[in-house]
Amino acid sequence: FAEQGFAETTTQQIAEAADIGTGTLFLYARSKEDLLVLVFHEEMLATAQDAFNDLPEGLPLIDKVIRVFERMVLYHERDLVLARLLLKEILMPDRPDRGEELSHLMGAIYTGFGQLLVAAQRSGAISPRFDPPLTAQAMFAIYYLGLLSWLGGMTTRAAFFAQLRRQLELLLD
Repeated sequence: FAEQGFAETTTQQIAEAADIGTGTLFLYARSKEDLLVLVFHEEMLATAQDAFNDLPEGLPLIDKVIRVFERMVLYHERDLVLARLLLKEILMPDRPDRGEELSHLMGAIYTGFGQLLVAAQRSGAISPRFDPPLTAQAMFAIYYLGLLSWLGGMTTRAAFFAQLRRQLELLLD
């Protein structure tokens, strides 16, 4: 996809590059779009896990959250055209089971943020009234809307992160 573009890449080329038959490829992904989501799932899961594991101790909660989101944005920045296609596939899937494919990834992200929130509660940095799973979902929703705006060309990367920080501070205040 990166070498010649998503539209120009054929499933035959993908199968040949993977050294498998086209029929075998279709056992894993029914279409190029499915393959894109499958690859994204694996890569973003590793990106998110690494981001949570690499957080330095002693940072304020908001800085930890922003660092995780920065790693996710760096992943998308590798190929903005593919990132835009991917988000279209995720937002408007042509198959109802696409959401099930992504639930594992979202669970890992929500769990990571939930653990950060629980630790912040234990240290007294945030109120115990926060519901960590619900707050984690709200934080990701804020990020995701900003990501769509940035990838859609409606804001700059710097403005996206400045607004993201302000919105997350407001949420956690």
